[in-house]
Formats: sequence, C-alpha cells, structure tokens
Amino acid sequence: AYLNLINQSKEAIPSTAARLGFVINNQTECKEFLQIAIQNLQSNTTDWEHPKGIYYRANGIAANTKIVALFSGQGSQYVGMGKELVNAFPEIRKAFDQADSLFEKEGKDRLSNTIYPIPVFDKEGKQANQVELTRTQNAQPAIGTLSMGMYKTMQQAGFTPDFTAGHSFGELSALWAAGVYDEQTFLSLAKARGEAMAAQNPNAETGTMLAVKAPIDQVEVAVKSLQGVTIANVNSTRQVILGGSHAAINTASEQLKQKGLSVVPLSVSAAFHTEFVQHAQQPFAAYVTTQQFNTPKIPVFSNTTSEAYPADPKSIQTILQGHILKPVLFKNQIDNIYQAGGRVFVDFGSKGVLTNLVKDILKDKVDAQAIALNPNA
Repeated sequence: AYLNLINQSKEAIPSTAARLGFVINNQTECKEFLQIAIQNLQSNTTDWEHPKGIYYRANGIAANTKIVALFSGQGSQYVGMGKELVNAFPEIRKAFDQADSLFEKEGKDRLSNTIYPIPVFDKEGKQANQVELTRTQNAQPAIGTLSMGMYKTMQQAGFTPDFTAGHSFGELSALWAAGVYDEQTFLSLAKARGEAMAAQNPNAETGTMLAVKAPIDQVEVAVKSLQGVTIANVNSTRQVILGGSHAAINTASEQLKQKGLSVVPLSVSAAFHTEFVQHAQQPFAAYVTTQQFNTPKIPVFSNTTSEAYPADPKSIQTILQGHILKPVLFKNQIDNIYQAGGRVFVDFGSKGVLTNLVKDILKDKVDAQAIALNPNA
C-alpha cells in the first residue's frame, strides 16, 4: 500500500514541484524539522540537505534518471555495523545465515559473532573486538555480506539500478549485484579473497601504503623519481594512495612533505593493489577459475580499466584474477559512469566513504546525487 501511494504521488506531483523529505519519530519532531526547513528556505531555495536528515530539492528527479549501485571496500568495517538493519529486515539476516554456514563448514566461528560480539564495556575489550573484525579474512566477507543483505532489501522495495561499481573488494559485490554470479558464489569469493590477502608472504615483506592529499597529476610528477613506490588508488580529485616497501614509503613520506604535500600513513597489513600482494593474487586467481560466471545483466564498471566489464564471462574472470594487483582507478570510473548517464549514486555498505568520494569527484556536476544507506558508525 505504501509503495502504491508513492507511485500515485509520482503521477500526481509535477516534476517541476519542489520536494522536501525527512524521517521522523513523532509529531513534535515533525514540527521541529518543518521549522528548520522553513528557516533554511528563507535563505536558500536551491537543493540542500541538513545534518538532521532533511533533504530539499527545487525540482523532482526525471523518471529516466540512471541509478548507480556502489559497494564498499575494506576499511569501512566497524563492530555492530548495520545491527538495526539486521534486526529489522529478514533478507539481511538470511545473508548472514549463509555466510555463517560457510564459516561453520570449515570449523570456524560464525562470522556474525565477529561483527556482533557479546557486548563489552571496557576500552581494551572494545579494541580487541575491532581488531578481530579488521582482520582481512573477517572484514571482507563481513562487508560483502552486509552489502548483499542491504541490496536485496532495497530490491524488494523496487530498487533497480542501471549500473553497478565498487571500490577494491566492493567490486566483487558489484559483480554479484549485476548477476555475474549467484549469492553462494559471491560469499565464497569474498571469503576466499579475504583469506588469501590475510596470508603473510613467507619470502618477502608485504609493504605498506600512504595517502597523499593532492590531484593525481601532481602526485605522478612528485613520485616519478621515487624508487619502489607505485600508485595504488586514485580515489578522488585530491586523494591518491601510494604503495611500496616500508622503507620506500617512509622515504616517500618525507620527500613529499618537503614538497609541501599533505600525507597520511595508512594502518594496513600490506600494499594492496601492488606487486607486494602477488602471494595473495595467485591463490585467489586460481579460485576464481573454478567458479561459474555469467554475462552481466547491467553494466559493471571496473576499478582496473575504469570502463564497463566486457559481456564475456571468461573475460570478466581474467580481469578479476588480476584485480588484486592492479591500481584502483575509482575517480576515473566514476567520471566514466557519469559520462554514461549515471546521476544518482547509492552507497551500499558499512559507512559513507564512497558517497564522500563521489561528492568530491562530481562536485561540479549539479545534477549528480550521492546517497549513503549507512552514512557513519
């Protein structure tokens, strides 16, 4: 009945009419939010949003607007993530039941016990729980399972994207959402990838990473003379991630700071998306070849090429096999999705990291919107 009411409203309200949206718990809060909206509208009648979750648009979004489903990568996990959603929506609980079964078949603790542990009330206990979830073998399947449950819940409400994309690990989620493989295959791939990347390289160090707050062209010039440093991620207009050995990254950090660039060392277990994770790429690539892949039902944009994946399942497998070693060209792929017509970007996962990156990348595009389903912890 609710969806029918919304559909009737779409027909009744002209696209030129303004929209005001918010979620409230009671009449008092409704009055408060309306008053805030009135105050805001006295000085700003263009599109805006308020920190309390009040959204205003001067016009409706066109019915043929193309929608993009974005999927979180590792790093956005936190203990208890999505617990309200898990309690409210059966599809999300079913997703965790499936993931738990995979872990239990190997004699391991249920994944859900790591994400939703028995509550502790001391700082040390909370830190220990977060460390356990942050382990790559737990973090990647945890983010993937939550994203899958959120996506299926939105599908039940009528959500139908035109494109999908993810950041790093999130590309596995994006391929699943586009129909490249089924749920069981997705969860198995997520678990296999996490385990492969958690393994230590017995023959060499696994490296580390450094965030640089500068445009890619400036970073490329700055690191050209630095030995053993490669660009691992191009995240936005002013965020580039470098990877390399600990010694090379320490040298890069000092030299880049001397050049006036802002840098932030990242707390990671390896230099992801560089040759330093070759030991993880090989077993994961072998596992990918054993799985059933299908032609995407909608375009999936790749971190590696920044273009849509090809239709051929074998070609998709080949690209995914090398994904761990290749740079994540997230800015490029968002630019290309926009060029393909993508305008509303919906962020599935444990935080709004990708939403903020998209807002930066498309900050000059007034018709682009980015929405996080779970904006923060």
